[in-house]
Amino acid sequence: MKSQSLFALVLAVALLSAAHSQSIWKESKNPGWKAATGVEQYERLMWKAVKDKDWLAVESHMASNFVYQDGSGTKDKAQRLADLKSVSIGDEAISEPVVIPSGDHAIVTYRMNGNKVMSVWQQQKSGWVMVAMAISK
Repeated sequence: MKSQSLFALVLAVALLSAAHSQSIWKESKNPGWKAATGVEQYERLMWKAVKDKDWLAVESHMASNFVYQDGSGTKDKAQRLADLKSVSIGDEAISEPVVIPSGDHAIVTYRMNGNKVMSVWQQQKSGWVMVAMAISK
């Protein structure tokens, strides 16, 4: 009988420890590129990289055939990178994000600074990369 009581006590302590550890180790709200678990996080990381002027991260997460479109027309990856390098980005707030997964692609729509934004991400061997973005008023 003593061994059963001891076993029950050890089991109870183990379960309480496991439950307590889950509340301590919450998922990071600001993961890095390697720790990101969703396309919405990649989108936020992309804007953070632009803000931080981390051009290596920005360029490496844009596909070679990246296409951008806004009211001024269509631009390729090099043209969009040049535009991003010439502007100052603050703490841009993404609101109303919606992620629509589709196989190895995902579409992200949201509002930012009064604009509507749509990005298309593709999962490649190297990880997720943005293949297209459109911004409209």
